[in-house]
Amino acid sequence: MGGTFPMSNSPQVLSVPGPNQRPRKKVALKPGFSPLDWARLSASGKDLRGVSELRLISMDEVALHNKRTDCWMVIAGNVYNVTHYLEYHPGGKGELMRAAGKDGTALFNKTHKWVNAESILRECMIGFCSGPSKHQTAAAEESDSSTYSCNITKHSVPQT
Repeated sequence: MGGTFPMSNSPQVLSVPGPNQRPRKKVALKPGFSPLDWARLSASGKDLRGVSELRLISMDEVALHNKRTDCWMVIAGNVYNVTHYLEYHPGGKGELMRAAGKDGTALFNKTHKWVNAESILRECMIGFCSGPSKHQTAAAEESDSSTYSCNITKHSVPQT
């Protein structure tokens, strides 16, 4: 069975962005900040969460953590403290900061839906989103784009 690798519709293929897409760019990471270095740090036992236990967190609380020195975001209903991950993100800190203090699910899925954020950020998970803020709910109703609602009905604690 012949064929080419990677397949033409694979995310591994360098493609030209469509009319509604930003070009993907990777940045040069400082030595010691590669994906393998992140995997080592994640497995090291160092506290990357900054909280003692997982809990429900409102979007209003997430919104308070929108700086490079204190950065939380929501992806698929999970809340992550990505402060330590900023230096390791292949797209650079700036790209990750686009979702700082926000629900980054739509942006994450638009940029790289095939990436398993839960696995990469497992040691940064601090809780579960309890629901959208009043401001975000109003903005979502005015927008024609779909956003993740952050309504959690069932969740489990990740195994470390």
